[in-house]
Amino acid sequence: MRNFKREELKSGITLITEKKSYFNSISIGLWVKTGSAYEPANVNGISHFIEHLLFKGTKTRTYKDINKEIDLMGGALNAFTGTELTCLYTRVLSENYDNAINLLIDLMFNSLFPSDEVKKEKGVILQEISGVQDDPFDYSMELFHKNFYGNSSFAYPILGTAGTVEDFNRDKILDYFYLNYAPQNVVISVAGNFDHEKIAMSIDNYMDKVSGNFAKRVPLKKPDTNKNYGEFVQEKDLEQAHFIIGLDGIKKTDKDYYTLEVLNTLLGGSVSSRLFQEVRENKGLAYSIYSNASFHKFDGYVYIYAGVAPKKFKLSKNLIFNIINDLVENDIDDEEILNAKRHISDSFLLGMESTSYIMNHNAINEIYDNGYKSIAQVLKRIDAVDRQSIKRISKRLFSDKKNRNISVLGRVE
Repeated sequence: MRNFKREELKSGITLITEKKSYFNSISIGLWVKTGSAYEPANVNGISHFIEHLLFKGTKTRTYKDINKEIDLMGGALNAFTGTELTCLYTRVLSENYDNAINLLIDLMFNSLFPSDEVKKEKGVILQEISGVQDDPFDYSMELFHKNFYGNSSFAYPILGTAGTVEDFNRDKILDYFYLNYAPQNVVISVAGNFDHEKIAMSIDNYMDKVSGNFAKRVPLKKPDTNKNYGEFVQEKDLEQAHFIIGLDGIKKTDKDYYTLEVLNTLLGGSVSSRLFQEVRENKGLAYSIYSNASFHKFDGYVYIYAGVAPKKFKLSKNLIFNIINDLVENDIDDEEILNAKRHISDSFLLGMESTSYIMNHNAINEIYDNGYKSIAQVLKRIDAVDRQSIKRISKRLFSDKKNRNISVLGRVE
């Protein structure tokens, strides 16, 4: 833990760093605590729109300058928007840390959002929205969130809708940007071979040159997390019926976080899981089937995805429910739990071989848990999961058979 440091900088940014001297690279991420779940309905998609515009030019760099600069560093520059977070990140050689920080801060806080680029990017994102409906998996996930979360902002698509995107203009973008992208709403996470003090000095230096009408205080928001249950079918002429089963979950800080990770792994999170082995390998009902656990700040859910022939939908659905019910009603073999724990532990350790993974891991812990978790702490919590805790979380989340959402895209028989 001595290599991990946390500091609140004078700009309001929270800096977290973990030095790994055996790497030649450094990964830097600027994490903003905003995403589609925190957007008002009339500007749904604006966080994702802003993410695109960050690459379109600043007060000192054109978009061509931005691309050339990252190329000259031999690095990678990218961004993503989620339901609760937006991230701008890069990975470069350690010797290029100052140039990388200069570039990231310039993009995040000095972007111009020119009106002509706003107009141009509308067309790009409208095509992106249209493309979702061409991809059965992406479209089924979008429908699932809409059906599962109903009127909650968690139901909003990250990309927004054609109607909201068409209505964006520079003034709306700046209003949202200066309120939600203020420095005190930003965490900078750094991992790799560097000195914390030099990183902090670079950030302070470049933040001193930032100007803008950023909010002095970012409002704390808590989205509605009520869920809908039942079966929803969106008919579409497809070769397969793509369906997602949504179940109750937990928030990231819940004491059963690692227990649910183990439960999800043995349910459908690996190729040796019950769903994969029974539905695909033994019965041959689906090519693709898996489960996943999603954790939010105030909420969470478990989902199971499968793509099957329309005439096999009912059989597949019933088999999946039988597997879920079995977890609640019957004992789980200790060896199965041990194998799931080893899968998670080994995957985690492999991830820690990457500066990007470490940077992400630390940022998520800071934003959701307000603290650092060492490798030893994570492995200890995974190892502490046992049959009793698995049974407890299974009953807690899966025992009420009414609390299940089934969203289907395609035709079923």
